[in-house]
Amino acid sequence: MPDTIMEPLQGGQFLCPFEADADGDMAEWTKREYRKGEIDRAGALLVPWWKGESKPEKVGEAFKVVQNWRSSHALPLNVFQSALRSRVKRVEEGAIVAQRLKRFSSVMNKLVREPTMKLSQMHDLGGCRAILSSIELVDVLYGLYRGDEPLYHSGLKCYDYIRAPKDDGYRGIHIVGRYHPRVLSRQPWCGQRIEIQLRTRLQHAFATAVETVTTFTREPLKFGAGPAEWRRFFSLMGSALARREATTLIHGTPTDEVELLRELRGCAASLKVHSRLSGWAHAMRVVPTSGPKDQAFKWLLLILNIKETTINFRKFTSRREATIEIAKIEKFKQEDIDAVLVWVKSISELRAAYPNYYADTREFIEALDSALRRLK
Repeated sequence: MPDTIMEPLQGGQFLCPFEADADGDMAEWTKREYRKGEIDRAGALLVPWWKGESKPEKVGEAFKVVQNWRSSHALPLNVFQSALRSRVKRVEEGAIVAQRLKRFSSVMNKLVREPTMKLSQMHDLGGCRAILSSIELVDVLYGLYRGDEPLYHSGLKCYDYIRAPKDDGYRGIHIVGRYHPRVLSRQPWCGQRIEIQLRTRLQHAFATAVETVTTFTREPLKFGAGPAEWRRFFSLMGSALARREATTLIHGTPTDEVELLRELRGCAASLKVHSRLSGWAHAMRVVPTSGPKDQAFKWLLLILNIKETTINFRKFTSRREATIEIAKIEKFKQEDIDAVLVWVKSISELRAAYPNYYADTREFIEALDSALRRLK
């Protein structure tokens, strides 16, 4: 079974009617300052340094190029997020929508994992996601992009990990598109790639659990690697959730439900999944889970200290100031520090959209318990 389905999506030119929502002042948005060849060379130059093999003379200059390329995706990302949020409102009230720029550490780790990839071709430097309550609603939202309504997008590609889930258990839909502005002043951002993720709450709970284990064990489970027992556990759990949502099972897992759940129970007990996930969550000191809707700040910098199991946050009203601050953190390789800059409408949405930064795997644990209760 192939692990992806990739298909071109049809529709009109991407002429986004939400561009007025992109925070107005054009001077606030970072423009690309380097040619793609320079961007690719900067990424390649930093890889040996990131792997700890050597420290090139021009590390600082290359870092500046990479950061500029990352930051230049902010405006297209905001436009795609606005369009996604508008569609979501037509599908489900209360669904979660959030956006993020890919962290510098994540960019470098991806370049190390995929040595043939050029930085200028990385399609998920800017990403937004929608989390809905059911498969049916995910498919309705997906239909708005596929061309059931021929609006705004052209040349999109979709990676359908629901109909063809990954072997590691991951399920969801990824849509990749390019920004094509109709406003002349925004031509510098033309062609930037943005990724949109569509998930159910169960799929999001699964992804959150994988990211949490990846974060705290420092094993690359999120990328299909790491200890075999953890990988097997998540493959089995992926099939258990697929059964619950009546979608395709994970390749290589038992098709018989009883056999599947018995193996899942054994893996969960051997790995002490309940105690580990719960312990990480209880150890965290977290930001407030609610606050007034009219918060003065627009951006939050989350700083997760893995060794001390603490999380701190800083508020910013200016995206530029926030970008400068995260650049200071990312410039120094610190294995136990994980920082991310996020924008959401409220702090409550922040926790719902990025629960892995709080080790919040309660929904995943509940889904695991629900599956195992089916065993007699």
